[in-house]
Amino acid sequence: MSVFEGKLILTDMDGTLLNECDRISPETRAAIDRFIDGGGLFSIATGRSKSGMEHFFPELRINAPAILYNGSVIYDFSTGKDLYTTCIGQRGYTLVQTLSRAFPQIGIEVYAEHRPYVAQESDYSRAHLRSVKIPWNPCPAECIPQPWLSLVITGEPEILEQARALTERVGEGFFFTQFSGHHMVEIMRHDANKGSAAIHLRELLGIRPENLFTVGDGPNDIQLLECARNSCAPENADPAIRAIARHLLPPHTHHTIAELIRRIEKGIIEP
Repeated sequence: MSVFEGKLILTDMDGTLLNECDRISPETRAAIDRFIDGGGLFSIATGRSKSGMEHFFPELRINAPAILYNGSVIYDFSTGKDLYTTCIGQRGYTLVQTLSRAFPQIGIEVYAEHRPYVAQESDYSRAHLRSVKIPWNPCPAECIPQPWLSLVITGEPEILEQARALTERVGEGFFFTQFSGHHMVEIMRHDANKGSAAIHLRELLGIRPENLFTVGDGPNDIQLLECARNSCAPENADPAIRAIARHLLPPHTHHTIAELIRRIEKGIIEP
């Protein structure tokens, strides 16, 4: 039996799988091919949307369902079906009305039906959607179809802190909020994060806990690393992520995922 059989790797995209050019290096692609061909399961745990991920196909090869929207959805690209979803629904719409009145300067992005909508424009939202290869799609909040999966708000950090505090106050425990960058906050349902989705996917695929390998570098990867015995972080990760990672890998500029696969293959990483 191959050393890769029965093992599942779930990795973040930016700062982990992608290099400094936002590409998957030839070395990493070759390692992923070797892992999959040897019986391993490889997929993504990302804040990106379905359309944002499709930009990387066919350069990116996965053979297991992907965790999207920072854990709000598990999506099977091979069948085109959602396997698991958590929605903020109509409460998300009410929250957008509240936030837009209180903070007209922030950007508000709504994710629904695997499409991104811009309910309130900002330069930061323009930059964000451009960076993740998603088209600009402004739409009044009342015209965005339900159910809503999640929100992204963008702006200056101090304003986002105020908007986050307001969200948590009016949400009364319904929403989960987290910074995904200095100028971006994700808003999801309270039980949605990469870690809870990773556990759900592991159980769905019948993977033993010791055979789950997770890789992340930023604040939205904390739960992803906490849920796995074999948690990994590149050297370029945030200090808080490096502190909880069991295994430290080379930076994303030096083929992080290829090195993880090499260590699994050589038996260097043990459960």
